[in-house]
Amino acid sequence: MFCELWLSQRYLRAGKKEKIISLTALISMIGIAIGVMVLIVVLSVMSGFDRFLEDKMVGTNAHLSLESYSGLRHPEKAMEQLKLNPHILGVSPFVAGQAFIRTNRQIFGIEVRGIDPKLQVTTSKIAEYLKSGSIDLNGNELLIGEELAWRLGVSLGDRLNLISPVTLAKTEFTIKGLFNSGMYLYDSGLAMTSIKAAQDLYKLSDSVSGISVKVDDIYAVDKIKNILYSEVNGIGQYEIRTWVDANKNFLAALKLEKIVMFIVVTMTTVVAAFGIASTLIMSVLSRIKDIGIMRSVGAKTGSVLQVFVFQGMTIGLTGITLGLVGGLTLAFSLNRIVDFISHLIGRSLIPKDVYYFDRIPTYINPTDIGLIVFSALLISFLASIYPAYYASRITPAEAVRHE
Repeated sequence: MFCELWLSQRYLRAGKKEKIISLTALISMIGIAIGVMVLIVVLSVMSGFDRFLEDKMVGTNAHLSLESYSGLRHPEKAMEQLKLNPHILGVSPFVAGQAFIRTNRQIFGIEVRGIDPKLQVTTSKIAEYLKSGSIDLNGNELLIGEELAWRLGVSLGDRLNLISPVTLAKTEFTIKGLFNSGMYLYDSGLAMTSIKAAQDLYKLSDSVSGISVKVDDIYAVDKIKNILYSEVNGIGQYEIRTWVDANKNFLAALKLEKIVMFIVVTMTTVVAAFGIASTLIMSVLSRIKDIGIMRSVGAKTGSVLQVFVFQGMTIGLTGITLGLVGGLTLAFSLNRIVDFISHLIGRSLIPKDVYYFDRIPTYINPTDIGLIVFSALLISFLASIYPAYYASRITPAEAVRHE
């Protein structure tokens, strides 16, 4: 093997007649490097956006929610049982429902959530999202999103009339606070009030819709969910829904988008792999005499095959290494580059009032990096197979006839 490896590296060095082979090898390396670099940057940005959106999802909503369609009359019992699980960091009761808001021009529905302000901060990031006012809700006081406030043309201290779908009666509420989670879905269609006000709105007496739960690992919610089903008893029929269950379609779309993007960008590496195949074919054609001599002195078919596979893999591995270094460097420096371009053009490339963030979220996922390196190595190997196989089939007699 060491002899074959040495020969493969020797063939990559340019002789007087093989400079074109070394040039095509260099072009192939650059192509592989660009493909790997682009893949790393694209997937790191997409993973960053995934993390950003997931953070917003679990920031406004609970990691898990224990819900009862008939209502929980004694949520304290269930909360005590939930707290016994070591994975649970916080619990809070809630009342959830829909309500109508009537303006001068239209009637539209919003989600109304009754919360316990002191416990809610242990299960969500609503305190971090607060922009003005307070989350200390008492009586008929509301905490609404800034987008909803802008849509209604209201501000702190203004009054809103909510129409209950249960009684169709109007109830007056006072706006106590405004929040901005960065997710339009919540900022434009969610209002929070006290549990007592929500119970009165939906005529629930002293029942609640369910209990919000915060866990120590948001990616282990399915496992924790199954454990809780066996631990929580004596509270009637209930269902446990995770943040993944609540956003299943959206998360599936993100995953599909990432897979499609990976396949599309990988095509740049496939194109570069044709350069590896071309380089090896030219190398084989220029070394037919050498191959004939090797075969005549006893070199086996497998040895000749290894020489040219090693040559192709060397080109691919060098390109992958350069792309890996370049891609990681670019991914870590992406926001600096954006800041530099923004400084040159005199305006921000990522306006915060449009995107709700002024930095590109990036996340270097080791699994993604491993997949990129493996796929690039596989493509380089496959590109080397045919030229190496062709070289291994050359016999001494064919080499003499070629001369």
